[in-house]
Amino acid sequence: MSFSLTQMLMVSAAYLLVLFGVAWVSEHGLIPRWIIRHPLTYTLSLGVYASAWAFYGTVGLAYQYGYGFLSSYLGVSGAFLLAPVLLYPILRITRTYQLSSLADLFAFRFRSTWAGALTTVFMLIGVLPLLALQIQAVADSIGILTREPVQDRVAVAFCALITLFTIFFGSRHIATREKHEGLVFAIAFESLIKLIALGGVGLYALYGVFDGPQQLELWLLQNQTALASLHTPLQEGPWRTLLLVFFASAIVMPHMYHMTFTENLNPRSLVS
Repeated sequence: MSFSLTQMLMVSAAYLLVLFGVAWVSEHGLIPRWIIRHPLTYTLSLGVYASAWAFYGTVGLAYQYGYGFLSSYLGVSGAFLLAPVLLYPILRITRTYQLSSLADLFAFRFRSTWAGALTTVFMLIGVLPLLALQIQAVADSIGILTREPVQDRVAVAFCALITLFTIFFGSRHIATREKHEGLVFAIAFESLIKLIALGGVGLYALYGVFDGPQQLELWLLQNQTALASLHTPLQEGPWRTLLLVFFASAIVMPHMYHMTFTENLNPRSLVS
């Protein structure tokens, strides 16, 4: 099954327009503030963690490390389970001293602009592959669905649209105490779409591929070797290191730091 490039562009444009619309109506007070400031909205906005990596990266991780791929979710979940003793103190510091980035936090902690500069460089090195994966995932997905060599043009268009969205809803306020409620609500809405999409993929795999839970259980009983291959990396692979890396990602990744601390509207949401 394939789609025309025109169809994909129309669907993509409609989806982006919906995101723009959600951000715009929340920015202009058309959505009740209790909804925007609700802890559930903040929790959903943290779904920014599940970027293209959640759809593509973890598949490769599961192929290579078996059940070790769960470290990408267990690690960050562990960080938020420790929010009262780990994240909340950082939130108080960032709000008190208006530290809007990890570089600001390190510069403040070590009383050195060099610490902030080095942190910025290392974050740039770390985030570029993730950003490239995000762009490539969108371009390759449309290329696969349309079966046309349009990846380069799609990548350029995607970058332009994301840049416009950032300018309109992420960079208009200079003061660090200003919150981008439109951006937060749009990301929360997008996270809800991600949950629905991943749930749909899971249901399709369960009922479309295996024809129900009973057939899945039967397949597992008949393919013990494949099941054992998922456990082996837990005994030999670097899953503990992966767990630590993804635990730290809740703080050190720029987009996670921004949503967790800078865009936090209600400190109690972090520990509730």
